[in-house]
Order: sequence, then structure tokens, then C-alpha cells
Amino acid sequence: MKTFIFLFLLLLPLFSKESIKHTFTLSYKFGTLGGGADFGFAFNKKFATRVNINGFSEFRKIRYNQKDFNLKGTLYNGGLLFDVHPWENAFCLTWGAYYSKNNIFLVHKPKSKKIVIGEHEYPAMQIGRVDTNIHFKHKVNPYLGLGFNSIDKTNKWHFVLDIGAVYINNATAKIKARANSGFKAMQPILDNESKIEEDKLNKKLKKYKFYPVVSLGIGFNF
Repeated sequence: MKTFIFLFLLLLPLFSKESIKHTFTLSYKFGTLGGGADFGFAFNKKFATRVNINGFSEFRKIRYNQKDFNLKGTLYNGGLLFDVHPWENAFCLTWGAYYSKNNIFLVHKPKSKKIVIGEHEYPAMQIGRVDTNIHFKHKVNPYLGLGFNSIDKTNKWHFVLDIGAVYINNATAKIKARANSGFKAMQPILDNESKIEEDKLNKKLKKYKFYPVVSLGIGFNF
């Protein structure tokens, strides 16, 4: 919330007598944030603000590190963006912030004879499943980018493009290997092995600080 208030205060000088020819914009886009819509307001020929909502869900099977996983991913974002059109045309520089509610859940059910968990190898029959839950530490994340988005009323329909990145800091993983029925006494051991796997994955995830944003769509000015 503090981030949104700060960004709003940066725009207060735009509410002046020189702010004429206000334009409202409505856009539909699709890209790395999923499908979404923008509702925008142009203060003048150079400055505009947008509120958008984006999201998608993904359910599919993937293969990683020689293991098959059932993946369930949800990516939902709401953004408050500010556009600067330095040359008073469609090209714009954008900054702002996204409120995100994202989660990735992976399930692996061993099918081979053996499975490595942590530092040891176990017969697959002893392991019921391995759950991996990846979530993002911060709900509000800054965004910086550029693109094309006309705020000229004479261009009723226009092309919309956003290219940039959301700074997500890092994602955090939780891993839990669950003992199969008949092997419940192993669960404390598997919990320790799961922690080792978890630490390995979190070290890899620390390398990824940015989420790329590429959105393409069509807009209407009124």
C-alpha cells in the first residue's frame, strides 16, 4: 500500500490547468502475465496512468531433472502503472508496481524402482509422493518497462505493447516427501531429506530476481 501511495504522490503535479484533452483508454492484452485488461487515464499528451488485472492458471505434466511432475500454477496480478510519453506519441516509458498472488505446486509420484531424496537413495515403493510448493516472498513488487500505447483520441483503436520486468526479489520453495502407507515410520527421516532438497532448490531460485513481462494487445480510446 505504501508503494501505491508513493507512486500516486509522484503524479500530483500532473493535475494542473495545463492538463487538457483527457483521454480514457481500455485495452485487452495477453502475455507472460496471462490474459488481462487495462483501464487508463491520460492527463495530457505526455502523462497517463493505468490500472490493470492479469492472470492465468496452468495444469499440465512436466519433466524436470529426470522426474515427471504434475504442475498446478496460478498467476494473478493487479498493477498500478504510470506512463510517460516523452515525444507525445504512442511510445512510452512505464514504472509502477504489481500486487501479486502467485503460486506453483508440483507433485511427483515415483514410478521408477528407486528415487534419490536428499543425500540418499530409497526404493520407490516406500515413497508415496513428493510435494513442492513455490511461492513468492513479497506481494507488492516494482515494475519498470517501456512500450507502445496511444493516448490520442483521434486513434480510437490502437496497438498495445508492454516490455519490462517485475522485481520479485526471490521465490521460496517448500518440499515434503511423504512416506507410503506401511512405511510411516520413515517420515522423520524423509522430513530431514526433504529439507536438504529444499535448501538446494532455494539456492537455485535465489538467482532469479526478475520476472519478464511481455504483453501484446489492442486498445480503444474514448
